[in-house]
Amino acid sequence: MMKKKLIVVSTLISMLAASIPVYAEPSITFGSGSEANQKTLNSEGNTERESLLSFKDIQGHWAESSIRSAINKGVVSGYPNGMFYPENKVTRAEFLKIVIGSLGYETESTAAGAPWYKAYVAAAKLNQLYAESDFPSSDWSQPMTRMEMVHVAARAIEQVGTDDYDFLYLAVKHGLISGTGNGNLDPGGTTTRAQALTVVDRIHKVRDGQTLQVDTVALKNAEKAKDAERDPWGRVIRTTNLPKNAKDFPYILEEYPNEMYEMKFPRIVDTTSAQLAKFDKVFNHKGTMDQWKTTTENYYNTLLNVDYRTIDEDWAKTLFSNHNQAFSYVLTDMKKYVEWVKSNKIIMKGSLVAEPSMVTDANKLSGYFIRTKFNFKIKSYIKYENIILDERFKSAGPFKKGKEYEGYVDIPLSTNVNNYNLKVSGMATLFSDTSIVREVK
Repeated sequence: MMKKKLIVVSTLISMLAASIPVYAEPSITFGSGSEANQKTLNSEGNTERESLLSFKDIQGHWAESSIRSAINKGVVSGYPNGMFYPENKVTRAEFLKIVIGSLGYETESTAAGAPWYKAYVAAAKLNQLYAESDFPSSDWSQPMTRMEMVHVAARAIEQVGTDDYDFLYLAVKHGLISGTGNGNLDPGGTTTRAQALTVVDRIHKVRDGQTLQVDTVALKNAEKAKDAERDPWGRVIRTTNLPKNAKDFPYILEEYPNEMYEMKFPRIVDTTSAQLAKFDKVFNHKGTMDQWKTTTENYYNTLLNVDYRTIDEDWAKTLFSNHNQAFSYVLTDMKKYVEWVKSNKIIMKGSLVAEPSMVTDANKLSGYFIRTKFNFKIKSYIKYENIILDERFKSAGPFKKGKEYEGYVDIPLSTNVNNYNLKVSGMATLFSDTSIVREVK
């Protein structure tokens, strides 16, 4: 008989999140650039071109050559303030756009009301640069991981892997990517503008018949990962340099640092992941864990992305659909937050990844927790108040405007019905007593 999950809704909730708005097509960051910049790119005047290429933050940058090449070809442009921001993250949609544009593939015009990236996704599929089985694509505005990037990059040089790590191996083997340090593959790491342009530059060189230098250490690691033991999701299981509490988990994944494993469990947790793996049918049901992962990510990838210029009441419905729906006032609070975002001119970007192999149980309260890693950057506001729709935001900061923060936290899941279709609990917060949050240096 199933163990009933009790309703756990905090009475302290007064604010809760922001949706991922439907962003307009980036006209400066990627693609053809703004109208003014494109005019400069197409002009014959060397002075204008040199001015455009002289961005303050690319001189001496490790990817300066690739960046200048892309700018010169009109593939990308900088910002009106004279900056290029090479370390900014690239979204899935932006990466597809830059690859499609760089390779000269045609795109159909986007229908009114459709997402701007729809034409690029269609062109990528048509030209066999992307297959839906390659990586999750439910949210194209999320930062593209290195693992997702190598699928597109490998396909662009007509190399198709059998699974994630085979794609990774092929990308390293052909010199499209190198390790991030000591041959570290970092498959879950995000992709920056500089990295994206470097990969695209290498794609062109391979397509032109050049043989690129290969990171031999990274290649050995990629080959080892390709043949390594995998978990039910196909991720590489790590067998060395294990965390101190490795016994608390059914296995340790290559893609997560020991810090994420070693952080303290919530005080009410009494059943570890390793214990659940031995007897809990729900924990061992991949479909259920996929659902919990998706629900948690949908909730927080909505909550951590707010833009006062585009947010509307629909985001509240999206957010509420992933929340324990025991009390309707929660939706009311979410709608009030929409108005606060607009009046306080809040802009924030972030993301969260939930890990289904790191689920714990608080048997006494009949509640599961799922461990997550997250990041966010608060870009704009008038008044530093209730920026994130989280009941503990006020006591967690202060968080500096324009600075990126990252961390790990266990998110409680619950439901108001007697099944395992769990949602994010009303007690959920990014800033719990055991969470880790720090500024990204």
